[in-house]
Amino acid sequence: MTTKQIKDIRRRLSDECETLIGSINRNRQAVEEITLENTEDEADLANISHDRDLLYNVHKGGFERLRSVREAIKALENGQYGECISCGNDINKKRLEAVPWATTCIRCQEEAEAEQVSSRMSLSGLDAEAPEF
Repeated sequence: MTTKQIKDIRRRLSDECETLIGSINRNRQAVEEITLENTEDEADLANISHDRDLLYNVHKGGFERLRSVREAIKALENGQYGECISCGNDINKKRLEAVPWATTCIRCQEEAEAEQVSSRMSLSGLDAEAPEF
């Protein structure tokens, strides 16, 4: 990678980091505002609960992306940017252009996502295999 490419990647990662931190802080404030509402109306309580769940999921996703961005910055500083943290192979350049904070290659990312789905199915009592009768 050229010095210019490294600077561009560092700038994109830093910008994403700042954006995520701002978003996470706004979500925290929104959760606090929702918590301050005091009502006994069931519809309002349902809406508040739904809003909290939604904000929690957005917040969680923001933290996960922030972790990935910080890992990518660390990899850039260590000269390991573009190397999959799971298998060690190079991450496709098009993937890094689209998602500069990607820390895994597409194959490892797909495997991790499939494992998460399988884990969620197991936790919910569903098996990936067909039930026996």
